[in-house]
Amino acid sequence: MEALEKIFFVNVGADGTFADSGHLSTTPADVEQIFSFLEEKDIEKLLIYFHGGLVSEKSGLKAAAVMKEHFADAAAKRHTVAFVWETGPAEVVMQNLKNLKELTGKGVFDEIVKFVTKLVAKKLGLDDAKGGGTYLSDETIAVEKQKIAPFEDLDRSLDARGGTPLEIDEEDENYSTYYAKLETEAKGLVSAEGSEELKYEQAEGDEVARGGMLFVAKVVAQIAFAVLKRYFKKTHHDFYPTIMEEAFRKLYLDKIGGWGWKQIKDKSGNMFNSNSGVTGNNLHAGTHFLSLLDTHLQKRKAAGKKLDIELIGHSAGAIAVCNLLEATANHFNAVTYNNVFFLAPACRTDFFLQKGSPAQEKGVFKHFKMFTMDESNEKKDHCIPFAYTHSLLYMVSGLFEEEVDAKIMGLHEQLKATGRYEDFDELKKLNQYIGNNKLILSTDLENADESLRCSSLKHGDFDNDTLTLTAILKSI
Repeated sequence: MEALEKIFFVNVGADGTFADSGHLSTTPADVEQIFSFLEEKDIEKLLIYFHGGLVSEKSGLKAAAVMKEHFADAAAKRHTVAFVWETGPAEVVMQNLKNLKELTGKGVFDEIVKFVTKLVAKKLGLDDAKGGGTYLSDETIAVEKQKIAPFEDLDRSLDARGGTPLEIDEEDENYSTYYAKLETEAKGLVSAEGSEELKYEQAEGDEVARGGMLFVAKVVAQIAFAVLKRYFKKTHHDFYPTIMEEAFRKLYLDKIGGWGWKQIKDKSGNMFNSNSGVTGNNLHAGTHFLSLLDTHLQKRKAAGKKLDIELIGHSAGAIAVCNLLEATANHFNAVTYNNVFFLAPACRTDFFLQKGSPAQEKGVFKHFKMFTMDESNEKKDHCIPFAYTHSLLYMVSGLFEEEVDAKIMGLHEQLKATGRYEDFDELKKLNQYIGNNKLILSTDLENADESLRCSSLKHGDFDNDTLTLTAILKSI
């Protein structure tokens, strides 16, 4: 790939500053050169783009090149600047996803998931597990796990019947009589069906990976209990994805400190921290950019010239855009934006309602448009085929955030505010906000209005989907 000129991107280093880390680097002087270019070429339309947090540095630069290819046009006086925000934590997340993919289907982990699947299926009354208190057979589980989306048909069967009522208590596992019975059942199941690898005892504190039948039985019960409580509280993400979320959480997540997702979110805010008292590469990149943009807009206004600014945030990039909007509203009064485009946003709903939508009320931006997948396609975008069978947004909601089933803006099932989500005030507010603006689902391929089309059926494809990019261009 041909090297991308520095006038088309801003690389953000550690803590949201210009600190040199990774293969790319941007200095404050490089950003100043961007604005010299805007002035020299009399640019009248500027697109500012934030890629998602779960991409490598190389992929972030590639996405910046896509933005340039589709939107930059010197003759039309249109320019793009992409924020390539350093990917240390993101690469940790992606490595962890790779580790999870390698972890599934192996040894003790695989046995634990099998036993959890049997327990949960029996308690929920899934077909094959009904009647006489029987469990799913090993043969049924083996057949399902050969599928890209295991247990999808059984899940639909469960939804159609409404499932088996759960008489589960609200206590945690230390005080729950339901859990105590579940653990006893798990011990019997593991004892009867466990492999030779599990057929020896160890102290309760030993690592799962080292075996220990009684300890494994306890872990199976804990995971199954967490899954069943999510069904009881209607915070599940369907059968197998919920099992995998809770298995990952119990067996892996705590060991690697929350995946780096919090660091990604923190960095999206840190880049807009105050620059008071700091200089050089210690300047916060987003704030420095906004400060120069504010000055540039004031000069153009005084000269009777216009500059329309468009914002695009993909996935976790929507979190960065929300922080940018808040910073703009609080500190840079000369800056306003025309359109804000969110592509499968991974930001929390409450975060957007706190920082995003209020900025529109204050006049910081005029129009809002969101592109995302409809619920059915979101559940067909297999984040880890054969293991985690829903999209990355579901994994963010069920595993990356601190609480389970966190409300994520781009999840169509949630933003509809219907069914099990109809009693959440924040989702009702988001639904009303979206209704007052524009929502484009990725099944809308032939809309007469080209600005309302989208064909991305994978979370990572929105910022290179031709219909989506054309829709953005038509919108501006």
